[in-house]
Amino acid sequence: MAVSWDTPGYEGEVGRVRGQKGSVCGVKFEGIGDVSKVNIKKPPLPPNVNAGGHGGSHGYLTEEFIRAILEGRKPYIDIAMGLNLTVPGIVAHQSALKDGELMKVPYFESV
Repeated sequence: MAVSWDTPGYEGEVGRVRGQKGSVCGVKFEGIGDVSKVNIKKPPLPPNVNAGGHGGSHGYLTEEFIRAILEGRKPYIDIAMGLNLTVPGIVAHQSALKDGELMKVPYFESV
């Protein structure tokens, strides 16, 4: 994940997947790998639901959360995954405030 507000060109939050054979940014693939059989397009949102902020993630996260409730299942991004995606950044900030001191990052599991 990257955020850039102070560089020329594309700015904002954006998710990228990078590998030895190519990279994906949004739905654009660049590289030498064959991704012709990989569906990298986002599913459509319900009518009147805006993709929202953070690179368009809000609408999809909200849709998935509500769909999980209606279908009686655990959402893809549950509390444990949300913590595992968020806490490392908090710990990294704490480390930076302590001159880069090595710190343990807790791991959370779903119950």
